[in-house]
Amino acid sequence: QEEDVLNKFTQYIHVLPVFVFILAVVVSHNVTAAEEDDIAVIIAEELELDQGQTEQLSAAMDKFGAQLEALMAEQEGEDADPEKMINGIKQAQDEHNKEVEKIMGKDKFKQYEAMKEKAIKGMFADLIAIQIMDVQPKTSLTDEQVDKLADLLGDSKYRLIKVAWENAGKNLRPGQKVSLARTLKGIQKDTRTGLQEILTPEQLAAWDKHMEEQKKK
Repeated sequence: QEEDVLNKFTQYIHVLPVFVFILAVVVSHNVTAAEEDDIAVIIAEELELDQGQTEQLSAAMDKFGAQLEALMAEQEGEDADPEKMINGIKQAQDEHNKEVEKIMGKDKFKQYEAMKEKAIKGMFADLIAIQIMDVQPKTSLTDEQVDKLADLLGDSKYRLIKVAWENAGKNLRPGQKVSLARTLKGIQKDTRTGLQEILTPEQLAAWDKHMEEQKKK
């Protein structure tokens, strides 16, 4: 059973580039220099950073964004190496986090991480809300239920891809695989419990039927 969970988990390895792209948008904000400065100011205001910290943060975001762009650009050629890209991004991300923590301090860095997580979950929720609209007529979902499902499934998707990202490129020992399988089962259980709380029994049955139909396509 744990092996089945791990096999299903491999699908999330294939969507890591999507996660990386979202990470790039949220963390480095791949926009114009002027917009990038504005975003740094917004973050600085939220975290109450001074002018010097704001300028350093903007520079760090710009640097990290350039690193991500370069790493992903390398994958466009014939010598694409996804494992090299993942390891390169992990290294760049680690260096970026250390630099940002040094700029703003440990406590504010935790707030910054929470802001990123909220932003990424929000993006997932928005994407899922659009997908749920296709299911809405079949399941008689209210708009309130759609919003709740989007938040639930956005959080679940974030947790799954985060675990995939943390374990990508690693050679897991048997004990680590068991631990990973339990983590994944926990996420699945939380998601199922959330569905049962949001949907009526009839809606849940219709939801499950739709999900099974999607798997066959």
